[in-house]
Amino acid sequence: MGTSALTQSSTAVSIITIGLTHARLIALSEAIAVILGANIGTTLTVQFIALHPGRLALLLGLSGIPLLARRSPARFLGQALTGTGMVFAGLDLLNRGLAPLKSTPWFAAGLAAAGENHLLAIAVATLFTALLHSSSAATGLVMALYAQGAISRETAVALVLGNNIGTCFTALIVSLTSSAAGRRVAAAHFLLNTIGAAVFLPLINTLSLIGGLTASDPARQVANIHTIYNIVSSLAALPFCTPFARLLERLVPDRRPTS
Repeated sequence: MGTSALTQSSTAVSIITIGLTHARLIALSEAIAVILGANIGTTLTVQFIALHPGRLALLLGLSGIPLLARRSPARFLGQALTGTGMVFAGLDLLNRGLAPLKSTPWFAAGLAAAGENHLLAIAVATLFTALLHSSSAATGLVMALYAQGAISRETAVALVLGNNIGTCFTALIVSLTSSAAGRRVAAAHFLLNTIGAAVFLPLINTLSLIGGLTASDPARQVANIHTIYNIVSSLAALPFCTPFARLLERLVPDRRPTS
């Protein structure tokens, strides 16, 4: 969870976990627990985006620059501050750049269709996040669209569910060159997030209502919905890490050597 919060990417944590599992440094059940923690950790990034962190991210990045010239361990702190500031500034710029899309006819038509069909909204968000390689940035765009009145809160919930599925595809692609153990980790990430979205699909209106009660700021409402969903779904799945690992060992068998 902490690693995901520091790297601002559950995808990065998933890829690292694939490597660790491939090297047999951690067991599959432990890797699944790491994935669940990463899903929770990435909510901190979304919460920070809800603060509209453009200027704060710039200050954070600049504060680390003086430390970069030092030879002491403080240099590593400078690298962390500068890198974190640049990541958040990049996410803020990306969200600002994507926000004008809502005024284009084809995008507006797509939003209208997604508002009428939650399954379609989840599918569109899955594809968009897979192309963007960042569920945090995609969720930031959802915040902007909801804050500007382009979508309803219920549609925002559906898009958040889809974002969580779409973020798995980068790890799935990376795992293609990994061992069966690595592929199981990527499959676990995808299946856990897909099952979570399926479970919450009939609860979209309820989750929307709860999110509306948590804050008055629209962006914060979406961030809180994202946080509630990931915490509840991850904690619910945590007791089943071991049996789920056994299931994945059957679903993704070891490759047999070709003779």
